Amino acid sequence: MIVYTVQKLSAYKLMREQGYLTGDIKYSMFPEAYKWMMEQMEKRLPNYIGEIPPIWVWERQVNRNEKAIFKKGTKGIILKLDIPEENILWSPFEVWHNILNEGPITFDEMEWEEFDKRGYLLHEIKETWERLFDMDWLASRPKEWAGNFDDEWMQGVTPKITMDQIVKVERFIAK
Repeated sequence: MIVYTVQKLSAYKLMREQGYLTGDIKYSMFPEAYKWMMEQMEKRLPNYIGEIPPIWVWERQVNRNEKAIFKKGTKGIILKLDIPEENILWSPFEVWHNILNEGPITFDEMEWEEFDKRGYLLHEIKETWERLFDMDWLASRPKEWAGNFDDEWMQGVTPKITMDQIVKVERFIAK
């Protein structure tokens, strides 16, 4: 499956030296959410070993001129990759932010209000997070609550990318 990842040029140089690239939790802005995603990968990806931090990939082609990819002036690369689909765990980018913010993934406003009444207990909130991977359920939520389900913004996580998976390398300097 063709996917894309955006990395700093330094990460690509490391990949060329060692022949592969994995994620690194020390660079994560949300380490608890990152660890949770690794637990989900272990549950859902047949070839995943839980201690390997993932690399994020995109189904859509990334535009090097998009804002907020990196801080202005940062040298980066966009890798076009061919990765077996069974090695990618997909989720919607927008809904992932509920997890980053330690919020529930709710069906509608009524369910959200139930969490509000109970005081947003983290153990109850975490019980909703696996909904992140149920695309049919997510798409069935009321549009006035969840908006339009946009599968263009699907993000994936994969344990490792290797040099032989690279189809194309595009260098850029963040604007």
